[in-house]
Amino acid sequence: MDTNDEVIRLIAKHILKAETIIFFTGAGTSVHSGIPDFRSDGGLWEKFNPLEVATIRAFRKNPDKVWEFFRIIYEDFQPVEPNLGHYAITEIQQIKGEDKVHIATQNIDGLHQKSGSTDVYELHGNPDMMHCIRCSHEEQMNYEKHIKPEKFPLCPKCENPLKPKVILFGEPLDMDVFNSAMRVANRSDIAVGVATSLEVFPAANILLSPSPPTKKALFNLVPTLYNEQLDYYVEGDIIETLPTLARILKELSQK
Repeated sequence: MDTNDEVIRLIAKHILKAETIIFFTGAGTSVHSGIPDFRSDGGLWEKFNPLEVATIRAFRKNPDKVWEFFRIIYEDFQPVEPNLGHYAITEIQQIKGEDKVHIATQNIDGLHQKSGSTDVYELHGNPDMMHCIRCSHEEQMNYEKHIKPEKFPLCPKCENPLKPKVILFGEPLDMDVFNSAMRVANRSDIAVGVATSLEVFPAANILLSPSPPTKKALFNLVPTLYNEQLDYYVEGDIIETLPTLARILKELSQK
């Protein structure tokens, strides 16, 4: 048994006896689904300047340019399907029970739900909704109405530009969603980070803030600046390591 398998088995044992578990997932979770990581080599920020296309200030100043970026995201990365990492988390939730395993994600792709997971806290929003930052009007995203036209969509109530209901840089999180996820994290017996650099705050606090006796684990390709705060670290590709975790947990639960 290699070192990774030994650590994964320890994590599985904690999950087995835990009453509450929270997974905290980052952008790397969806890379194998065809959605590139924003920060890594080859990521979207090598192709786009986030200050020009991904801030609320840029949206207010130049919605045309920001909407060019939105259209690329919607058209190039849809439809996408869950990968083995998503399905492994769903399997763990099914093994333990939906009332015990919770998921907080930085991702806005809906792939956790598409893989069958429930109780997902979408910290950075949901692109299936459009909203108006002036009057708070909301409506379901419709490709023909919102994405296909060359001109950005307007709010039917105040004629301000609509934007996908996702969090841009400079925008606050939906604190109701974040606080709900933090309450779960603080009462969790183990918090498991997945494919995240832990560099985006306050979201990363879901893994880093809970105090002992909460155990903290991270599955990631490379170490982070916060590894010293973790109890367990598993290095490797999550489409290999997370299915191993699900398999070991299943074996332990059947004994």
